[in-house]
Amino acid sequence: MQDKRLPFRAGEWTILPEANLLVKDDVERHLEPKVMKVLLTLALQPGHVYTKEELIAAVWPNTFVSDDALTRCISILRRITEDDAHEPRFIQTVPKVGYRLVAPITELSETEASADSLSPSLPGEVLLPSAAPMPEIEAAPVPSHPILPQGKRSRPAWALPLLAVTILLIGGAALLWQRNHPAVSDAAMLKTSAFTGDAGEQTQPSFSPDGQFIAYARTSPADGSRRIYIKQIGSEASRELNQDPAEQFSPVWAPDGKRIAYLGRSSAGLGIYISPVTGNSAPRKIFIPQAASDWDQRALTWSADGATLAFPDHMGEAASSSIYQLELATLRTQPITSPPAGAEGDLAPAYSPDGKRVAFIRASETAVRDLFIKQLPDGPIQQLTHDRVNIDSFTWDRDSQHLIFSSNRAGRFSLWRIGLKDSVPARMPVGTEDATQPAAGPLPSQLAYTHGSALWSIDQVQLAGKPAAQQIVLSSTQEDSAPTLSPDDSSFAFQSGRSGSQEIWISSIHGDKLRQLTAANGPVTGSPSWSHHGDQILYDSRPDGHSHIFVIPAAGGKARQLTFGNVNDIVPRWSANDSTVYFRSNRGGRWQVWKVAADGGEPQPVTRDDGIVPLESPDGKWLYFTRGDEAGLWRVPTNGGDETQVASVPAAGYWGYWQVTATGIYALDTTVSPAVIRVLDPETRQSRVLATLQLTPPPYQGMSVFKDGRTLLLTQERDIGRHITLAEAVSR
Repeated sequence: MQDKRLPFRAGEWTILPEANLLVKDDVERHLEPKVMKVLLTLALQPGHVYTKEELIAAVWPNTFVSDDALTRCISILRRITEDDAHEPRFIQTVPKVGYRLVAPITELSETEASADSLSPSLPGEVLLPSAAPMPEIEAAPVPSHPILPQGKRSRPAWALPLLAVTILLIGGAALLWQRNHPAVSDAAMLKTSAFTGDAGEQTQPSFSPDGQFIAYARTSPADGSRRIYIKQIGSEASRELNQDPAEQFSPVWAPDGKRIAYLGRSSAGLGIYISPVTGNSAPRKIFIPQAASDWDQRALTWSADGATLAFPDHMGEAASSSIYQLELATLRTQPITSPPAGAEGDLAPAYSPDGKRVAFIRASETAVRDLFIKQLPDGPIQQLTHDRVNIDSFTWDRDSQHLIFSSNRAGRFSLWRIGLKDSVPARMPVGTEDATQPAAGPLPSQLAYTHGSALWSIDQVQLAGKPAAQQIVLSSTQEDSAPTLSPDDSSFAFQSGRSGSQEIWISSIHGDKLRQLTAANGPVTGSPSWSHHGDQILYDSRPDGHSHIFVIPAAGGKARQLTFGNVNDIVPRWSANDSTVYFRSNRGGRWQVWKVAADGGEPQPVTRDDGIVPLESPDGKWLYFTRGDEAGLWRVPTNGGDETQVASVPAAGYWGYWQVTATGIYALDTTVSPAVIRVLDPETRQSRVLATLQLTPPPYQGMSVFKDGRTLLLTQERDIGRHITLAEAVSR
């Protein structure tokens, strides 16, 4: 085989290693560097069976990683190439051994390899301004020997010594981990296995007190309903907790192992329920929160003595959420934390196994979270992490002295472990990529976590037909989302994690000539908004632990900060003449729409109540907005007046999927299935369906309408897979 840095073909796909791209006809797929390295390693000897150990040694040299990182890469390759694991045409799994590339390899001639279609100007090229350099990416491996003809089984000369060295490194790493972290590694190695593998999503694992069962939330791929299931470790059978038709999530076992508390959502709203594990007794709703916060992130915990439950909530006029204890004997609540002013709040509590402490996440802003510990009953609060990044979720280790948490502190969400007296977390040897929602079991080295991936894309939708014509403009696994069109519809800005952290990128309308616009290099940066004059782009970013509004030239250059302070300002939008910037802020003690002059100044409140995605009408007379956790669309006169609701869509959580234009308001309606795009007349309150979508988009993102009103861009998420992985000790 020729130099692997040059393009070659694998089956129907042209492989472009230096660009990390797969191309077929007019379709292109961007690969993460590690995924490309897996493919290139397999392509060294097509047809040869590479063991998992060989692949890990080649792709992650001198690094201790578990099988799940490799499994994820194989899964991404299969999804992108539309391969079937049961009837493979690209990669074949050899049970209990490894993988082999079964797609035929074709070397390209010098003419083909240098053709214009494969030149550096190909779609997907990344063009960066000098102000925003890309991080260094490890190069793909370059073979020093030719590819053997298909069917040959001889092992490459480097494989055995490299494998031996890798085994020693893995063994040494495991022993070092065992010595320093006995609670999670009382045995020599941690073995991972798929605990769930059903279609749809299985999330939020919770161990029974004896460590024999796991309760989890299961989302149906058919209708999106979420229910709690129980499954015994070592068995393939699972069962529903109960027959209550309400949505169920965040399960937590009682210390006696006979009951499970969970969060439920029905037409009556949210509630805390307790259900027996066995028997036919109906679940009992024991508490209705006032304004639950971040409940999807395992927001419920049961104390070790079984006397209390803790959860986050807003009470009274409190702007930030606090942790509350619910006494089960009396059903009385009391707050046990009080976040500082301007903070998003305290979230996701977890009692320690010994009952002496409660840990929780304190969010200064949605994507800026750290771990805190409170001594019970009325002891001091200790800050444990100081990363100012996003912590998805966490669990106590069984020794009550360490926490295991999922964080994007090193890029992708992965698992970390920190002791109560540690200053720096240590990366776990499992859950190395896209791992969230860890749960430590009561048995030695017992750990479960959610592992998932999805293909994110910006789609162009023609607003006609049922379903509407929907074409992927660009896609990756890096959460490409929230597109905003330039005034001439020739380009769009979007947010993406392609550089290792979420930044603002710009693409042509055809999905090529990508360039990275911002370079925050860590803090979450997003919510782009292109000015009507086309020369500037607004966005929010979190450089100091709070979110602020920035503006940057669309051509690239130095960003200018517009808002300041120990408050959070998010989701900025331009006024119709670009002289004013509207945004959502909690600087008044609660979420409202605020505004500031585009050239700077003192921000002023606009709405009395909550508002997000504030957009002026083209004539500048009205300001329209949605709300963070409420369905509907509102407006207020720009010169002051009453706030009135003008539509019941978009749904709660879909606050970015609408846009006001001169011909009406375009909005996503997810109350029907499949979802549709409507155009609304705010004066008559009437609407009509323009198009039926092929898929319902993910929440919390957005869309952007072309000037002709017949086309739009929106965020889409496909091939979603979230499953629970179980890690257990393997005795030597």
